[in-house]
Amino acid sequence: MAAPVVRSVTAESTVLLPGQSTTVRVDAYHPDSRLLTLSGRVSDPTGAAWDTPVRVDLSVPLTVQLGSSAPGVTVTPNPTDPTTFTVTVLAGRGTVTLTATARDGAGRTGTATTTVTVPLLVGMSTEKGARTQRAVAEYPGIRYMRDFGTDGGDADALPELPPLNAGKFVDAPSAVMHVSWKDDVEQLTGWLDGLSRPIYLTWYHEPMGDVTPATYRTTATRVAQIIAAHRNRRWVLGHGPIVTRYWLDEGRGNPADWGYPGMTHYGVDCYSRDTATYWPVSRMFGVAFGKVRAAYPGIRLLVPEYGLSRTTADTTGAGRAQAIRDHVTWLRGQNDVDAVAYWNNWAEFELGDPPLESTAWRNLQLA
Repeated sequence: MAAPVVRSVTAESTVLLPGQSTTVRVDAYHPDSRLLTLSGRVSDPTGAAWDTPVRVDLSVPLTVQLGSSAPGVTVTPNPTDPTTFTVTVLAGRGTVTLTATARDGAGRTGTATTTVTVPLLVGMSTEKGARTQRAVAEYPGIRYMRDFGTDGGDADALPELPPLNAGKFVDAPSAVMHVSWKDDVEQLTGWLDGLSRPIYLTWYHEPMGDVTPATYRTTATRVAQIIAAHRNRRWVLGHGPIVTRYWLDEGRGNPADWGYPGMTHYGVDCYSRDTATYWPVSRMFGVAFGKVRAAYPGIRLLVPEYGLSRTTADTTGAGRAQAIRDHVTWLRGQNDVDAVAYWNNWAEFELGDPPLESTAWRNLQLA
């Protein structure tokens, strides 16, 4: 006997944001299946008779399965249709391969694959409250946003983890939130208990000058331990330090100061206040990324904050619009970069009128 054949594996949506789902259908058959059509005559009790074909289905039963070895992928069979599955991807940027297997009663199999992609997350951050609400309305499709937490009025002035049922988590429901806080790391356990959407995490963003490297590494290691042991760890797409491009480049900082066991990502806030020219990617990202990659080969990269001032000569904003298109296009070409958020909070970087720059960013978010 022949082996089963999978004709196609088709996903309704081939691009998924973290946490999204799609329906996948598998079309499979067995070459030894037959549908016989026999001629015959049928009569009723009155004696009326007529010729009619008789069909005999000799199909070979198949069991269809769908799976993936990629992390963060859940495949749920349809209880009423054995050839249809729901695939949910809870992972950062990358390509997910789905493998369909059709098996007959004798154990012979046929396979075929398809892929879905988690893209670079392009988003925007600004002050919480009315400004965030306005940004969400003006820039539909924000896929990545920063939330820095808020001091709860305790003995110190350090921000705690933000509420999960208020603030940015409510105002930007479709964004993957990148949460930072600077207070006690032990509060993370209880906070994760209520988590039900994908996030990135950073304890004490931009610690340079505020926390000693030794203290940072020890404390952040505890963050990694809490996440690894928690039942909701699947919602944490990644965690790691965030430093600035300036500190790594002009400041000649050492990224190893802030690396800790268990971290998955390294964030670099990238700004240009140059009003004479727009920087090429080699300066905007290249030096800083190169130092992180050299210190931690294989680490995933994030640009949690990104912004550039408009140059004096660029009166229409066309130059800055092209610069941000060029920058994001380059980031999309870097397979180790998961997300970038424009910092639309300070006047020197804000993408306002004329609308060339804001339109460019709006379109980049949706690409």
